[in-house]
Amino acid sequence: MIWTQGISRRRWALVKCGLLGGAVTLFALVYGLGMSWWYQPLGLVDVRQTRFTEVFFDMQGLAPVGYTLFAVALGVFAGTALPKVLPAMAVTLAGFVGVRLAVALLGRPRYMAPEVADQPVEGGPGGQGDLAGGWVLAKEVRQADGTFVTSGLVRCPQADDCAADAGLRPGAYNHHVFQPGDRFWTFQWIETGVFLALAALLLWLTVRRIRRIA
Repeated sequence: MIWTQGISRRRWALVKCGLLGGAVTLFALVYGLGMSWWYQPLGLVDVRQTRFTEVFFDMQGLAPVGYTLFAVALGVFAGTALPKVLPAMAVTLAGFVGVRLAVALLGRPRYMAPEVADQPVEGGPGGQGDLAGGWVLAKEVRQADGTFVTSGLVRCPQADDCAADAGLRPGAYNHHVFQPGDRFWTFQWIETGVFLALAALLLWLTVRRIRRIA
């Protein structure tokens, strides 16, 4: 009966998706910014805390907005493409989880070129330095000539201790590959943009599908 009314299918679909999208966007924005406000003091108390941690990055800032709109758009598209509810729900769930994992594991570490920090293994515990609040992608122990020794972190109060315990020669260092903590919001904007673009594509496909339904 909807198709017999004085409104185009495209306008009907856009209004429905716009109302739903606006409501979930407001909810996700309040939730994401509220989580950022709650988590920020933890990083001030403990410099080892990082907002790049997988779970906390996904729960904070603007990223929940992108995730939510993508989930809604994927569900709406699946509902128009598949004739039954349960298969559409299964496709939505599998697609959402799959895309989220792919972006988090493959895309997020490459949004910007990582930086490198080297710290000598000798001299006892070292400070966080540039690593404070950052996202450490790799930790390696290397000899002075850059030869890889092992993954992880080594600290030796004296040079003799390193030679005896780890077989390290003078000049050995800890090699860190990381994303600085001040890139958090840049990464949030990038990831939100990725999911908004996917949501827009799905909405476009949904409207095309609705216009072709007999």
